[in-house]
Amino acid sequence: MTTREPLEATAPNPVEQELVEYLRTHPEFFSRYPELLETLEIPHDCGKAVSLIEYQISVLRDQAGEMRTKLKQLVSNARENEDLNQCLHRLTLSLIESTSVDEIFTNLYSSLRDDFNSEHAAIRIFSTPAQVADRGLAEFVGEDRDGASLFGPLFESMKPVCGRIKPEQVEFLFPGHAGNIQSCVVLPLGETTCIGLLAVASSDAQRYYPGMGVVFLKQLAETVTRIVNPYLSRR
Repeated sequence: MTTREPLEATAPNPVEQELVEYLRTHPEFFSRYPELLETLEIPHDCGKAVSLIEYQISVLRDQAGEMRTKLKQLVSNARENEDLNQCLHRLTLSLIESTSVDEIFTNLYSSLRDDFNSEHAAIRIFSTPAQVADRGLAEFVGEDRDGASLFGPLFESMKPVCGRIKPEQVEFLFPGHAGNIQSCVVLPLGETTCIGLLAVASSDAQRYYPGMGVVFLKQLAETVTRIVNPYLSRR
């Protein structure tokens, strides 16, 4: 191999342009003249020149490395999604098998903590329970207009909110923990109108962030809505 000075980038002249177009439209050219592949050299920025074959191998090696990295990420994502799907399935079964609304809340909190690694979780239902015995549960806040007004935009959009929320919103959902919570996901419960909120929170400011995927949490909110609904007062 010989060492050459790096070539300065210049606009291709007409002859070069013709050559480029010819090679682009006749990719079989080098198969007819394979000896050229061994003699052509591609100058590098560092000044060292390599044969076209070596250069192609280098490019393909880099591309293969990028594809392996992407494949590993896809496999990792697929495994994570499968794990989440299994956790959601187990939680759904436990909620269906619950015999009281209190048991529903207990099973939900337990699964969010143990299976979904949530530091904090809360449900707030803007209604009263159908059974008198359930009226002491903290999850039922009745027609709390002040509490509902804190989440006005969410009630209107019926879309999850991810990231940091206002201190007064944190205090409403997680009384006494406002100083520990740095990120949160708040999901509306209900089909066409919001009947309550499901929230998970973390002391890690990066755990829940705007734009994150919440497909599984939205599915969970839909499940909770349907399972809790029969326990609500119809007044």
